[in-house]
Amino acid sequence: MLEHLENIINDINLIKKENKYNLENIDINFLENGINELKRQIGKKMDFEKIKIISNMIYQLNIDNTFSKLTDHISNEFYAFEFILEQKIKEEKV
Repeated sequence: MLEHLENIINDINLIKKENKYNLENIDINFLENGINELKRQIGKKMDFEKIKIISNMIYQLNIDNTFSKLTDHISNEFYAFEFILEQKIKEEKV
């Protein structure tokens, strides 16, 4: 899970450096801080409302940038994070 979030942070840093992405509808620093917050919550109680907000922001980022290779990668990494989290939650309920 952590690896997927770290990959997103790396991609966010590329977006900031390249300065060619549409960020009109996205607060990229808020997104980065949210991902870092989720990294700190791994193994603890997760903030599902924050996950939903981040998921929506990533979706918007991807749409606004016409599913570019980099924003699509962020979306896929976050999806993988959510999938693993869901599996861990299911395992704990059994």
